[in-house]
Amino acid sequence: MNQTVVLIHGYGFDRRIWSPLEIAFDRFRVVHLSLPGFGSSPEPEPYTIQSLASQYWSQLDAEAVDVVHLVGHSMGGYVCMEMAAQQPERILSLGLIHSHVFKDPEEKQQQRSTTMKDVEEEGRGFLVNKMIPSLFADPSGLKQLIDVLIARGMEYGDTAWINGTRAIRDRKDHTETLRNIIAPVLMVMGEKDNAVPSALGYKQAGLSAQTKLCVYPDVGHMAMYENTSRLICDLLTFYEAF
Repeated sequence: MNQTVVLIHGYGFDRRIWSPLEIAFDRFRVVHLSLPGFGSSPEPEPYTIQSLASQYWSQLDAEAVDVVHLVGHSMGGYVCMEMAAQQPERILSLGLIHSHVFKDPEEKQQQRSTTMKDVEEEGRGFLVNKMIPSLFADPSGLKQLIDVLIARGMEYGDTAWINGTRAIRDRKDHTETLRNIIAPVLMVMGEKDNAVPSALGYKQAGLSAQTKLCVYPDVGHMAMYENTSRLICDLLTFYEAF
């Protein structure tokens, strides 16, 4: 059986964000894991990144998946880091796409608490319409795509947005996890990413022994749409070693 790549999408999206990159994983067995409440995954009670990572490992055990290549976008990367902390011996490689290992500073945590309160009081509409366009370096040129992503975002319930925000806010710092990881690590960042600034990529790149850092100019938080061809090439180059 082919080696297994596990793809975990980001907050506010579902597994369909990986579709433009499908060819990069063509020779692998691909397993998609969905964040609770986004896409096909049901909305549970509040959860943590730690509990979700443990749940995902149990799911992979049930599917007889042993060692894996983990790839996560944004919040999906936070889950990947926790999975690596829990069972590092099962990680063949790690891909962080617009993600980082650091805990939120207090000010950012407070902002997330405010977001949760606003969604509880006003519903998800204001957040979806504000957040999705802000993730792109040049949203004016991608209006049709952004409209589709906004429509998808509105399909997810308020609870999914609230629980996801809480889990992100309360996540652990994984600086030491990355420092201790033996497997190769691919980091992809956008120079114009306001959600995960590229400065965090440079900061974390020196933590692991085998790191490839790719920083894309004129890209925000969504390289799979903003520079699809380059991301595919970088993924193919990274995985050819396996």
